[in-house]
Amino acid sequence: MQPTPPATVAARALLDELVRLGLRHLVLSPGSRSAPLAYAAQQLDREGRLRLHVRVDERAAGFLALGLAKVSRVPAAVVTTSGTAVANLHPAVLEAHHGEVPLLVLSADRPPELRGVGANQATDQPGLLDHRHCRLVVDVETPSADRLAAQVRALRSTAARAVAAATGALGGDPGPVHLDLPYRDPLAPPVGGPWLPDDCAGRPDGRPWVVLATAAAPGGAEGGTADLVAPRTLAVVGDLATRGQRDAALAWAGAHDVPVLAETGPGAADAPTLLPHGALALAAADWVETHRPERLVLVGRTTLGRSVAALARDLRTEVHVVSSGPRWADPTHEAAGVHPFAALAERTGPRADPTWARDWADLGRLVEEALVELPGGSHDRLTTGAEVVRVVDEALPTGARLFLGSSSVARDHQLVARPRVDVDVVVSRGLAGIDGCVSTAAGLALADPGVPTYAAVGDLTFLHDSGALLVGPSEPVPDLTVVVLDDRGGSIFATLEYGAKELEDDFERVFATPTGTDVAALARAHGWPATTVTTPDELRAALAPAPGLRVVVVPLDLGDRRATGLAVAERLRALG
Repeated sequence: MQPTPPATVAARALLDELVRLGLRHLVLSPGSRSAPLAYAAQQLDREGRLRLHVRVDERAAGFLALGLAKVSRVPAAVVTTSGTAVANLHPAVLEAHHGEVPLLVLSADRPPELRGVGANQATDQPGLLDHRHCRLVVDVETPSADRLAAQVRALRSTAARAVAAATGALGGDPGPVHLDLPYRDPLAPPVGGPWLPDDCAGRPDGRPWVVLATAAAPGGAEGGTADLVAPRTLAVVGDLATRGQRDAALAWAGAHDVPVLAETGPGAADAPTLLPHGALALAAADWVETHRPERLVLVGRTTLGRSVAALARDLRTEVHVVSSGPRWADPTHEAAGVHPFAALAERTGPRADPTWARDWADLGRLVEEALVELPGGSHDRLTTGAEVVRVVDEALPTGARLFLGSSSVARDHQLVARPRVDVDVVVSRGLAGIDGCVSTAAGLALADPGVPTYAAVGDLTFLHDSGALLVGPSEPVPDLTVVVLDDRGGSIFATLEYGAKELEDDFERVFATPTGTDVAALARAHGWPATTVTTPDELRAALAPAPGLRVVVVPLDLGDRRATGLAVAERLRALG
């Protein structure tokens, strides 16, 4: 039997998912590149799952779809081929934008290799209907046979994002959404064969890939906060905007006996079910395999490692996401449910199994015991970033604020078993870049001059933002102590595959990128006091509160980070 072309599978999966999410009307304007969508819509219309409307003129088609959605507030879709056909939808999109009408624009497109090379009916479609007027714009990946199942999962997840954005679910405002859908030949479906391959068929029983808790679930049931907790639930708290959000997530987990792993983030809050060392516990792979959660609740963005994503991809675990806004974090495309942040206010209802909670608490104690003494550590001299961050955590005055650099230092903080509740920890994990970290910390200090403010950053992070030291004579000076972990390069790359022994000949120049700059001398050249420390006692003394901007440099060995990371991982694996 002739295999079904990737374009056909992708188009069928997208429309199938939109129907599961509530789509009832689709308006089609004819064309060749949109053939996969046309055939799929025709079949869904025959089956009674979708009402298909065909219009020759795209401008009329756009307004017809707008009319179908305007009063019902249920998204309607309009499908066009590529080229000027898409531009003809602009008037309807403008009206949907200003009228807050949930309109879905599905434009077929040429694949990337046919853009910008003079191919027929090919233009820059993703920019035609932009974010000024669309709530969401997605240039969807071109379907390919070699990774089609993964692409379809992402496509079904994107469909949920499109409906959420169009309807204003999770706190947004309703309006138009544009999905640009590039397809390669062949564009016509084969005769016969299954509607979709088994690995592209979607959730069982006709359920949407992602259930939005604010929307009516299949069968008329409302998604609610009780949906978050199953007997074997594990929560992971990632990057959140405020300390209050983090505290709310930890309080919710405590109220429902849900074990929680928390990444470094705003506020070093404490909670009865919070495990020490965050997601590092997942390195106990054999133990985790025998204690596989049936439900994983993700709050915020998890950005400090790959272990949480690996757990989310395990099909034995159902993933639920809690979001503080209309966009949610799910880079694995596996989330089965999305809940508003208000769900965390619930303090009653189902609780995790007591035995489950105790088992994870026991793991937390084992992890803490395994990392009491860090591999390679020294009591007499600071040799690793983790040791430096531990001393900083212990030495800061009550009520202090600590800004952590986005690279290695944020990960070093996970090796602090239980960060102090009386110290506010701040990170910039929006895009987790190393640029601007010292300036951000200076802004924190100037915004709250009564709060003792500190920053811990790597040497490349410091050098990348050395312009933060340029403070004019008429400007207020932040009371800020910057601790620079100077391992003379980008040591974080040593913990990744690029730091492997067999790649060491290329590592230093293109990944570690040492500069040879004397960090302390640079600070002094700008007129700021700088000191170099090598022992825990010297660092503690240097952290005593003092006015003004000052720099404390801790020399470290670039090569120690990979060895420490491997040793930590080996200790935790042994816990299984």
